[in-house]
This record gives sequence, structure tokens and C-alpha cells, in this order.
Amino acid sequence: MKKIMVAAAMLGILAATSASAQDHPTTFREFASNPAASAAFKAMAQGHRLPDWIYGKTVESPRHEIMFGGDKVYVMSACKQHDCGSEQIAVMYDPGKKIMYGVLLVADPETRAERLTWMNLGGGNETIDGRTILYAALTGSLGNHPDAFDYK
Repeated sequence: MKKIMVAAAMLGILAATSASAQDHPTTFREFASNPAASAAFKAMAQGHRLPDWIYGKTVESPRHEIMFGGDKVYVMSACKQHDCGSEQIAVMYDPGKKIMYGVLLVADPETRAERLTWMNLGGGNETIDGRTILYAALTGSLGNHPDAFDYK
């Protein structure tokens, strides 16, 4: 009887964890399986030509939860497999507002000059503070100092 109760409790924890990941993606790749996040990504990317690697295999960083404008948002980044130094993307997703902001970094392999493509920045807080957070995700600063990027 005790084993059955432990097994039932474990199944409940796994189901809750799975539902949580479905509601709030934990990696860049999980956006594809989350309808609201996937729609926000498509809206953010509209009008931009994104490289094919974004829709294939990527190297991903774990999600960071931060406060932005009083809302909890999720920041994730990914890069091109075997070429993280030259091609990266970072996104900030607000699940309450179902909106996403992003930046794509492409560096010239010869000159190492970086070109940044900012996506869905409309003139609100996301324009200045959002750029700071997104660029920090690309550089690793967000991962090293997550508490420094809470913008209430």
C-alpha cells in the first residue's frame, strides 16, 4: 500500500512538472510545443528573415525568470549548433500578455563584426530595458547575474 501511495505521489509530481513546462516553456525549443508561445514567436519574427538553424537543432541555454514592468517574463537563448560564436538568438516572453521580443546576432566570420536584428520592439519599456536584457542573455551576463536584471 505504501508503494502505491509513493508511486501515485510521483506521478502527480511528474504530471504537474509536465503541465508547468507546457504552460511556460523552459527552453527555446519548447516554444514549438506551446501554442501561445509559438504564436508570439511567429508574431515577433514577422517581417524578418530568420536563419534555418533556428527551426532545427540548436544549442540552448536554460530559461531565466525575471521581473519586467511588474510582470514575470522568461528569457531564453539559443545558438547555431557548432557555431555559437557567430549566430545566436535571445527571446523574452511575457506569458501573461502573450508577447515576445527578440534579438538575432549574426557575426561576420572574417571581421567578427556583429549585426543585431531587434524584433518586436515597439517603443515601450522593451525598447531600452528589453534590449539590455536580451543582449545580456546573448553575452551570458544574464546567467551570471540574474538578480541584476529584475526591472519592476
